[in-house]
Amino acid sequence: MKARIQQEPRCVLLWQVAPGSAEHAAVEHAARLSRLKVRLLTAADLGTTMEALCIGRHTGGEAAPAPDVPERPAMIVSGLRHDNGDLGQFVDEVRRGGAVIPLRAMITPTSRSWTLAALLAELNREHEHVGGQA
Repeated sequence: MKARIQQEPRCVLLWQVAPGSAEHAAVEHAARLSRLKVRLLTAADLGTTMEALCIGRHTGGEAAPAPDVPERPAMIVSGLRHDNGDLGQFVDEVRRGGAVIPLRAMITPTSRSWTLAALLAELNREHEHVGGQA
């Protein structure tokens, strides 16, 4: 019997990145080159798991931003590998496009079950801990 390897959904999730902005355009361009689907996130997605958001399912209702989730822009990537250079190439292309997105993350086996609110809170804590470096 062959083992079946499950592929992570190929997507990039954007939080607080406005459509039409330079950041959005840079991510869209890099996503096309990497064959990633771009999904814009809203406050209504805060209670949804990262796995559900990556496959395009929304499980939450209308929600206001959680008090501990700052409005700092974030880019969350799924389906690219770092060991073969795919993730690095994508991030480099986003930077070449002029995008400055302070929070960046990759979906991991651990974080895929987290809600968007939990992941954003953790990313913001890490960002503050390292001194707010972009």
